[in-house]
Amino acid sequence: MVLHMASEKLSKVEALLAKAKLLRAQAEADETQLQSSLIEQKASRDTDMDSTIDELFKLDNKKEATKEVIAKRITSQRPSSDLLLRVVDRLHQREIAAKGLEYVESSVQRTGVTFKTTATENKEELARIEGFTDVLIGAAKIVDEDFARARDAKGKAVMHSLDRTHFSSGELFKALNEKKRFLQREYDTQFKKRQAEFVEAARRKEDSKYSSSDMT
Repeated sequence: MVLHMASEKLSKVEALLAKAKLLRAQAEADETQLQSSLIEQKASRDTDMDSTIDELFKLDNKKEATKEVIAKRITSQRPSSDLLLRVVDRLHQREIAAKGLEYVESSVQRTGVTFKTTATENKEELARIEGFTDVLIGAAKIVDEDFARARDAKGKAVMHSLDRTHFSSGELFKALNEKKRFLQREYDTQFKKRQAEFVEAARRKEDSKYSSSDMT
């Protein structure tokens, strides 16, 4: 009787453990699926944004993508200010990746801790897109100046709701320039944080090595 009760309790415990294992596996599968979905969504957004960039800058003919030309395209195509902010964001991502600056790793040398990038540099991609953020910001300034001249000529700004969305009420240059500065500060902060983490990891490794030497 006692053995039967013990066996029954053990079976219940095993069943609970099996159920917990199943739930954990399901949770991990759900998390993996969610991450995969998010990655796919980002990849799709990036593809769409790259198409927008190709359309705006005509990447196959970079020499003609001057700020004056881009300003005319903005005026004719009337992309939303939100879209142009996302263009700045995507250009920043692509330029950082093309420069091989996405990841860094530490190396302990006699002179101290050094860092090197591990992302692959893509010179062809960098040649295609480098400088386009500044060109776009310069174009935005031209668009704002045209808006200001039109406003002054009319004596007042006649703005439709669509204009407010597309041209930021004459403040497109400010919006895009602030976005560029924010992205650069954010990247610099993250890079410095990674450097600090690598330095700390290297220091601990060195301390651990010396501690092991002292023990022997």
